[in-house]
Amino acid sequence: MNKYAVLFNLKKILEYRPVTTIINAEGKNVPKRKNFENRITLIGTDNSVSIIDLKNAQNLSVKRELKLVKVQDVDVKTRRPIYKLMTNAEFHEEELERRKEKKLARQNSSVKGQKLMILSSKISEHDLMTSVRKMGKLVEKQYEVKVVLAGEGGQSSQVLENIYSVIEKNTKSTARLLQKRNKGNSLKFQLLPLNNGNMEASQSDNSEDGNDKGPL
Repeated sequence: MNKYAVLFNLKKILEYRPVTTIINAEGKNVPKRKNFENRITLIGTDNSVSIIDLKNAQNLSVKRELKLVKVQDVDVKTRRPIYKLMTNAEFHEEELERRKEKKLARQNSSVKGQKLMILSSKISEHDLMTSVRKMGKLVEKQYEVKVVLAGEGGQSSQVLENIYSVIEKNTKSTARLLQKRNKGNSLKFQLLPLNNGNMEASQSDNSEDGNDKGPL
């Protein structure tokens, strides 16, 4: 019985002992800093900032029907992750922005350079298809292709639109056509490589004739 009483008293002592184990230069006890592993910095919908634990933040987001989104893993100064409460509309807009940024980053890192191709509005069907295949080759080699369709002999803009449609139809599986614009008697646009996943899928579907010898 005495043995159990001693153990009980020892447990009580351990439970209530103070956390003052560090002594400063003046000989005073410094309380040990508590470790808040789950503490986060929370940015509200009104941009107010508060310190809260992650579980309470999650409960708050559910209660208010908001999204709890991590915007930074660890803040350099506070050593805490940063979260933000967002409405569904804000979350959707943020997601679209992130996708655009990732897409631009991939494009900038993968594009090797630029090539310019100028096609006359009087180009024959055979020469047009040869040029289209050349565009496809350049895009597959991760080049950005700038295309200028030059109108000649007073031909209507519809002729240029028809040529554009042919190029678009035959390159849509391997490239993205961007910045289409009419300038004077010409039509300009750019072809950019698709990402790697789409390139692999398109190569299995697109079996173009490989007689062309590459960049201009």
